[in-house]
Amino acid sequence: MSDQGLSREELWNVVVAAEQYDDTVHIDHSLFSSMLKRYVAPMRFSRDTLFKHMLAGEACLLTGFPQPAQGELSDLPAEDAGMAIMHWLASRRSKETHRVFAGPTGVRRELTLQEIAQKWRANRTRFGVTDLHIRESNMEKVIAPDILSGFNLLRLSNQDAKDQEMFSFVISSRGQVTDSHSDAPDSSNYCFTGQKYWLIWDTYEGAKCGLQDVDRVAVAGKASFDMERWLSLPSARWVVVNPGQTLFLPANYTHKVITLERYIGVGGFYIALPNCLRLMNHWITRGPLWLKRDRTGALNDLLGDIAQSIHDTIVDLRDAPSIEREKFGYDYLDEAAQVFIETCPEDRLSALYADQRFRCIADLIEAPWPGQHQHAM
Repeated sequence: MSDQGLSREELWNVVVAAEQYDDTVHIDHSLFSSMLKRYVAPMRFSRDTLFKHMLAGEACLLTGFPQPAQGELSDLPAEDAGMAIMHWLASRRSKETHRVFAGPTGVRRELTLQEIAQKWRANRTRFGVTDLHIRESNMEKVIAPDILSGFNLLRLSNQDAKDQEMFSFVISSRGQVTDSHSDAPDSSNYCFTGQKYWLIWDTYEGAKCGLQDVDRVAVAGKASFDMERWLSLPSARWVVVNPGQTLFLPANYTHKVITLERYIGVGGFYIALPNCLRLMNHWITRGPLWLKRDRTGALNDLLGDIAQSIHDTIVDLRDAPSIEREKFGYDYLDEAAQVFIETCPEDRLSALYADQRFRCIADLIEAPWPGQHQHAM
């Protein structure tokens, strides 16, 4: 497979294969040419490519991203590394269990690492792992989280902010369907082995035409989804992720995911300097998902804490070595501000700048912020 992605015939075969597992993704062949215009083809990884997509809030699929594996595994081809990781999981003797959703109806089960590996190798029943966190566990013996998201500012904040990263394994069998959902921060997902078909769209644009998101509305059964309505959305995109590829996905995208070949990958959520203005806008305007899920009020101040951490990081990086500044994308702040101001409606920009959580970051970036002269920098 080249960096240009799959051929037209291969892409159509993916679309046909996906409907075996979810009939809501069926689309007539007469619409496939229109669908191809929404295809996100892979491109070669570079720091500039990732950070520019990040600041613009555009999904991208990258080949050649450094493999987030440890030691000798990092030198293996992606698929071999994936099999080595599964062998390592199968050799674990821990009795600790992890959450798995199994079968066509997604029944919740608790399995050990060894049982997960056995089930994945058998590949007889559908299942997906959602609770296999890597940070600060012995799984960091085989996975290197900071290779995938070393620029993550959540790691520099308090424990509640760190918990939003949720850096974990993503393991699923052929035919596993993850219903339409969204995440609080942006994310990156690296595929060691397998193939996944992603349908993505802007959450609120989709909601206006009846596409549901299980993280945003109460859903009885499966979220409402229709391919022709999806195709009508300006934001509609689709991605086919294969071994050695990394998908960057902005937080405003709802996604429906179908595993076409048994899959091993890792993923994590983050806020970084190139996307901090866009994500702060998204969270302040729409409300972060962690608040929708928190019934205790314990996370009411978390957005302010994250904003302060971003502020402090920008200040610290002013005098930091160039390698540290490059790691966090400090050199993209000016461009991020320029793009944000050009694309944000004037009334929203004024409202954001009046919010101290946004302003404490914006005032550190030289840009024509509204009413800036009224506030001390």
